[in-house]
Amino acid sequence: MELEQKLKTAVPLLSEGFLAHWVPILNQIEEQINELKNKQNLLLEDLKTTNTLMENQENYEYITLSFSKIPQYLTKLQNIRNTMVTMLARSKNMKQRVANLKLVKEQQFAQIAKIHQREKTHDQTVLAAKVVENNPIEQQDDKHLQL
Repeated sequence: MELEQKLKTAVPLLSEGFLAHWVPILNQIEEQINELKNKQNLLLEDLKTTNTLMENQENYEYITLSFSKIPQYLTKLQNIRNTMVTMLARSKNMKQRVANLKLVKEQQFAQIAKIHQREKTHDQTVLAAKVVENNPIEQQDDKHLQL
C-alpha cells in the first residue's frame, strides 16, 4: 500500500514535469504550423490569381510565342559570339601583319638611305675625278710649287 500511495503522488508530479517540458515545444511547433498554413494559403491565392491571368488566351499565346523564339535567339547569339571571336582573331592577325609590314618598310627605307648615300659618295668621287681631269694644270703647278 505504501507503494501505491507513493505512486499516486509521484504520477501527477511526473506528469506535470513531462508536460512542463514538452508543452512549450509543442506550442512552438503549433505556432510554426499555423504560420506555415497561412503562408501556404497566401501562396495558393497568388497561384490562383496567376492562373486566372494565364487563362486569358491572348496572354498564353503571347507567352508561348515568346518562349518558342528562345532557341532562335540562342542560335543568333551563338552566331554573333562566333563572329566576334573570328573578327577578334582576324584583327589580331591584321595587327601582326601591320607590325611586320612596318618593320619591312623601315628596313627598306634604311636600305634606300644606304643606297642614296653610296650614290652620293660615288657621284662626289666621279665629280672629283672629272674636276681633276679638267684641271690638270693646277695639279702640275702644285707639283712644281712643292718641288
